[in-house]
Order: sequence, then structure tokens, then C-alpha cells
Amino acid sequence: MRINGLRKTAIKVSRMNQIKFQTWMMEAVLWWRWDVDNPSANIVCSSSLQSLFDNPISSIKDLTGIYHAPIIDLKVQEILNEPDRAVRFIASYETKKGKTSFQHRVRVYQEGERRWVIAECLDVTEMVQLEREIVDAQGRASLAQVLERQALLENQKSLIEASYQKQSRFLALLSHELRSPLLGVKSMVNLLKEQFSDNEYLVDRLRVINLTTEQMTFLVNDILTYSQTEYDAIVLHPKRFSLKQTFEYVKQLTNSIAKDKDVFVSLVYIGDKDWVYGDSVRLAQILINLIVNGIKFTRYGGVSVEVRQASESRFRFQVMDSGEGIHAEKLAEIFDPFVQFKTEGSTTSMGSGLGLSVVKQLVEIMRGEISVSSQIGTGTVFVFELELPAVESEVVEPEVEQKQLVNSQVAQLKAKRYRVLVVDDSKINRMVLSGFLKELDCDVEEAADGQQAWTLIQANAFDFIFLDIQMPVMDGFEVMELIKQKRQAGKIASLKSVFAITAGGGEELIPEGQTLETLGFAKWFVKPISQQQVIKILSEPYADESVDRVVEITPKKQEEHIDERLFQSEVAEIPVQFQPLIADFGKELKLNLSQLRTSIEEGEWNDVKAKAHYIKGNCMVFQLQRWVEWLRQIELEAQKAEKAEQREQASTQINQSLLNLEKALKYLEKSA
Repeated sequence: MRINGLRKTAIKVSRMNQIKFQTWMMEAVLWWRWDVDNPSANIVCSSSLQSLFDNPISSIKDLTGIYHAPIIDLKVQEILNEPDRAVRFIASYETKKGKTSFQHRVRVYQEGERRWVIAECLDVTEMVQLEREIVDAQGRASLAQVLERQALLENQKSLIEASYQKQSRFLALLSHELRSPLLGVKSMVNLLKEQFSDNEYLVDRLRVINLTTEQMTFLVNDILTYSQTEYDAIVLHPKRFSLKQTFEYVKQLTNSIAKDKDVFVSLVYIGDKDWVYGDSVRLAQILINLIVNGIKFTRYGGVSVEVRQASESRFRFQVMDSGEGIHAEKLAEIFDPFVQFKTEGSTTSMGSGLGLSVVKQLVEIMRGEISVSSQIGTGTVFVFELELPAVESEVVEPEVEQKQLVNSQVAQLKAKRYRVLVVDDSKINRMVLSGFLKELDCDVEEAADGQQAWTLIQANAFDFIFLDIQMPVMDGFEVMELIKQKRQAGKIASLKSVFAITAGGGEELIPEGQTLETLGFAKWFVKPISQQQVIKILSEPYADESVDRVVEITPKKQEEHIDERLFQSEVAEIPVQFQPLIADFGKELKLNLSQLRTSIEEGEWNDVKAKAHYIKGNCMVFQLQRWVEWLRQIELEAQKAEKAEQREQASTQINQSLLNLEKALKYLEKSA
């Protein structure tokens, strides 16, 4: 009896402690609440939030002080209009510590007939300060300049668009700072694996380091992908890839994570197609996130992935785990960002809480849909389908012939003894790339920032330059502009080509109104650069062309007669897998060009740029390079046409490029 009494007492104490803990949590969390049905009533704050201020808080303006911005009222109204979803935004408060920035998650809470707007706040001051420091370091506008610019904006839409552009630039810089060191480590590991390929013990350890780096990169990519989707900055990079190779990569990475929990990962592909067209990096990211999510909630058994070819170009993906399962009421918010469900018997949550949100965003960007079902005690199943057009198998030269070709290229490069400048703010990246070049008997110089690079360029005659884009002091674009000026003055004739290198990103990093070619770069590389890429790029014929080989098209050049044989050759080179789509492509192109002409005639230059950019993307898929150049020219000239003094000349060139496209369309229709 005494034992039972002690047990009851212990249970009672435990419940009291739990209630105290919950009460403490409610007060420890930063939040404020506003009565929707009584707008004149004071807002209510948690004690933790109130403690940040000297005076009692009774209104929103008491919180924000001099930092009050219309965005708070705008977001509150937005959540009232759509009460079934959560709204997030960042705003600053005037606290005891000074200006403090908070990320807000605002929801509508209803109890009976009463409704409240509840805002959960997360202190992100350090992140905002980091953003300002990075922007200042790159010569960007200070916070005061941004606020001044915001004050001049005409309406709320312009305010939000300007904020999105600023955030996109910040994310590009953040991507470089986070990913560049990881890519440097990955490059060094790959270099050591090649040099010590006979040492199985060392190669095995290097493989572990490489997998760890992959895991870190995977987590960083989740954060960046989520941020990019929030600001519509994510860009897909479709290309020919092997499904089987991608699945093997996914299994290799996730198996290393599964071993830590003593569970398995299996991946079965049921289909006859291997080579397809799509973004293999994003597909791998989707599968890895789903598998890792399954591992997190699985204590016994494992995660099974089944990929089935549903049709000629459509694939169905099913990811199943034998984990704890998820309650039905929680499934509704499973794709929300920052949502973390605790595993059975665990006091901590695993992961960033972004994985499934990133998955949903990526599947939708790739024009697919994802669904989830779960049963407590049995497990969870995610299902999605993607369109991945099948392509011809990649032509791989026989190993002996390929080796002979590489050996021949290496011998030729060694005989030329090129002088090369490697510019990168990462010492590891410089070390790896310089090592590749020195093995080719190149005379290599290194620079850690743009200013050092420009000093070396003025004092030396280089054949090639590998130029990092995002650097301190002076970035790659600024250095490239100085190179072009010197080249035009005839003072840098020995320079053959400049190659852009970056830790991530492509066209989204290029300044508005510019292209890779108009900037003067011969090639754009995403780190890490392999030795094979270095050999290939220095062996290609265009490596001997001048950095300013692409110039602005003058009216005289535009007015030249376009020989129909040029259309014929380009249409004939459309990849075989896309030829059945030519007729549909032609119909859509006809409509798009008609809309583009209307925008040109009405002088809507922003619409002209947007429509030309969209059509250009379609033409890139069909590999119509000359058409792509005409559309790039329209984008550039539309930028100039916004200025009255340049409008007449720009309009002439725009209309000529459009005329060329319309002629090309007629030939395409005739061919179809």
C-alpha cells in the first residue's frame, strides 16, 4: 500500500511539473496577441517579450517604435484575409538592446466566437547584421540607404519587389561563403584519392571525409533552397543525366546516414529508361531529404524507395519508411517550414525543419505534385510524379581510346606551357586548381582577391585567367570589366580567354541586362572544377579566341541578310528527343512572338525583357543558339530603351532581332 501511495504521489508531482514546464514554456517563448474582434484593445505579450522593453506594451507601435513599417499592418491584413495559413515576415523592434530584428510567424487562432491574431517571434538580429556586414563588405547600400530608397518607393508592391531583389543578392553571397569552403575540402579529397588510389586504407578514410562533406553541403543546400524559393530565386538547370547513376549517388550518401541508426536504405528502379532530361541535382535533393526524413522516424527496419516508369517520360517515386507514423492532425502541416516532430522516446528534434518544405517546393517547381499518407505504428509513405523526357544514351568512348585522347591533349598542353592566373579567395580552391595546371606544365600565378588579380594582370602577360566571381575588395565582374577595357585599348593581346568560376549559381548571378557572352567570359564553371574539365577547356578551339569576341551587335550587322541555310542547319541540329515537340513548340512560339511585338509597340520595356527571357529559355531547350542570341539582344536593348536618349537606336535593333525570329519561325513551321 505504501508503494502504491508513493507511485500516486510521484505521478501527481510529475503532472504538476509538466504543467509548470508548459506554463514556463508559454512565458519563455516570444509572442504577442491581438484581439481581432476588439481592435481598440491592448495587445497581450508574453513575459519574455515584455522584459525586452522598458515601458509596458499596449500597441504594435510600442513594440516597433521608430522602426514601425507598413509591412506589419499589411501582413496582419493578409492573414485575416486567408486565416487558414501562416504568414511569415521580418520586422524590427526598439528594445532595451537597441534595434532588434524578429522573424514573425503569424496565425489566426479562434476559440468559440472569439478570434485572435497570434505572432510567434524569433530573434534573427545576428542574421540581419550578418547580411548588412556582407552587403557593406561588397560595397552595397547601407541600411540607411535602403530605408531611404524604400521611402521613395511609390507603393507597397514596389517595396516588396525591392526587398526580394536585395534578399536574392544576399543569398548569392551567403551561398558563396558557406559552400566555397566545403567545395574546397571536396576538391582536396578528390585530389588525394587520385594521387593515392593504390592505398585502400587511405582511400577508405578519404571516402568517409567526402561523405561527411556531402552531408554538410546537403544541409546547407536545404537552407539556401528554402530561402531561394521564398524569393522566387531558384533556377533549375536541366541537362542530360543517368537515372541509375543518380540513384546510386543517393543510396551511397543516405546509407552512410542510415548506418548511424542501424537501419537500412533500399532503392529499386522498375523501368527501361536510363538517360533522361532534367535537373539531376534537384531530383537527388528531393530523394535525399525524403529518405533522411524516413531515417529520422525509423527505429527498426528502414526506408524503401521504389521508382517506377509510369510512361515513356513520366516517373513515379514512392518513399516508404517503417517508422512510428504521423498522426492525421499533424499531416496537414508536415510540409510547413520549421516544423519539427519529435521521435518516440527522444527529447530533441533532428534536422533543420526545412527538409520536407524544400521537397514540396522543388517538386512543384519541377511541375509535379507530392502527397503523403501515414499510419501510426506502421510508417509513412510519400508519393510524387515527375516528367523527365527520355533521351538517347550518352555516347561513351572506349576506355582505351578515351585514355589515349586525354594523354594526347595533356602532351599538347605541356608543349604550349601556358601562363595562367588563378583568382579565388579560397586558399584550398586555389591550391587544387593550381595543382591541376602545374601538372600540365603551366606557369601559374595566384591571387586572393580582385585587386591582387588586377595588379598581376597589369604586370604580366597571361594566356588564361580562371576568375572567381564573388570575392572581397573587387569582385569578378569588376575585374572582367577592367580586362575588357584594357583589351579594347590593345594592351592585353596575349590573353586568350577568361573563365568564370563560382561556388554556386548561374544566370541569376549575372547583372541584369547582361549575359555571360556580353560580359566577355568564355565559360562558366561551378566549383569544384575537375582535372578533366581543365584539360578539356584548355584544349578546346575557342580557348584561342579573344575575351571580347562577343560584342554588341551594331545596326549594320543586324541588317545583314539572314541566309535560310542558317535556319536549316539549326533546325536540323535539334536533339532527336525533342523533334516530336517541334510543332507544339512552333505554335507556342508564334503566340509568344506576337505578344512580344505588342509589348514592343506599346513601349512596355519590362514586359519586353520578361517575354524575351521566357522565350529564350524555351529556345535553349531546343538548342537554337542563334535564336537565343537574338533574344539576348532584345533583352539588352530593352534595358537601354528605358532611357529616352537611347530609345530610338535600341528600338531599331529590337525590331530587327524580332524580324529575324519571325523569319526563323516561318522556316520552323515549314519544316514541321
